[in-house]
Amino acid sequence: MVSLILLSLAVTIDQAKTINPIVAPIKFFFSGDPVIAISIDGKEPQEFGLTMTTRHSIVVKGDDAGSAKQLSINGKPFATANLESAGASVHPVLNALGLGVLKSMAIGVDYAKNEITFWPGGKLTPEAAKAWILKAPKWGGESKVWTTPIKRRAEVAPVVTLTIGVKKAEMLLRIGQQGTSFARGEDPTTGIGVEYGPGGNHALMSRVGVGSVSVPWMLYFKGVSYDPRKEIDPSIVGLFTVDNLLARRVILDLPGDAMYAEQLTSDEQISMFLSEWFQMPIDVQGDKMVLREMPSTKFYPQLTPIYESEILEIMGQPAKQLLDASRDITDAHTTYLKQLFERVWQGYRVKFKRTSGEVVEATFSPPKAG
Repeated sequence: MVSLILLSLAVTIDQAKTINPIVAPIKFFFSGDPVIAISIDGKEPQEFGLTMTTRHSIVVKGDDAGSAKQLSINGKPFATANLESAGASVHPVLNALGLGVLKSMAIGVDYAKNEITFWPGGKLTPEAAKAWILKAPKWGGESKVWTTPIKRRAEVAPVVTLTIGVKKAEMLLRIGQQGTSFARGEDPTTGIGVEYGPGGNHALMSRVGVGSVSVPWMLYFKGVSYDPRKEIDPSIVGLFTVDNLLARRVILDLPGDAMYAEQLTSDEQISMFLSEWFQMPIDVQGDKMVLREMPSTKFYPQLTPIYESEILEIMGQPAKQLLDASRDITDAHTTYLKQLFERVWQGYRVKFKRTSGEVVEATFSPPKAG
């Protein structure tokens, strides 16, 4: 009887660890890791970047370094960590929290709210993960949830397998934005070396398989200075950033070795793809594109005066033509979009119709290269 009581108590404690998540606002640097505010031993919060590329946790100020440091978020105990001083040879911009700490957690990223949720202890049930993801406000059709295993390498590195054409690519997971990249300076679909376009080293790829699903389009970098083949495992050919899943909510359950993601309808996936590409809020509605944020999102306050306007053309291309090419992924459409993608870095004109019926043209600056 005593053993049963102790077992019941252990289960209750374990469940308590997973049902009391810690939520924090995040901000993203372009092509960088998410940044959150963390307090060390009760001191004033400092900014930490969350990185999946190393197990080490680095602090800029030497007096913050040490073993068994208590980390907290908004006054809530978060983790106990060993913090290393950057040293004279390293000059980090901000503190970094590595996988030595993060490997013990499930991490939920909400790209609509710019929030991150931590479940210390991890190992969420599929039902709990699904419930959290489907809390996102309804957007068009019904969302679904899919999952895929996370592979583990070198003790802590989370890895997933992408299907690119007929090839399999082992990719180190990253939870930043627009940071998918390949260690080799070559197109992973062909192995052919690539040259940088006029806007830098950004590129476009179609139909990438991740687990049981595929994403219609993926933005990536043609080259990267960090080479996971040398740092972690020779079979890992690049970094895969989970914002490329075209989902508003994603969970990386590192102790549970599972990734969960929202699966939006086709129109909403295309909305997120075009919004990321052109750096403006585009909501796809059938054959139309409308300037509108996704639910619970306010990322573009400067565009508020023209919200609800219908986009007629981008770079002289009719909206319907862009949408047809985005939905029907043929070789010709892929070539067409790739050519436009290279041009976007030079700046582009958008023609739109305001709710009053007035047709207006405006020039938009290209997204900043990372």
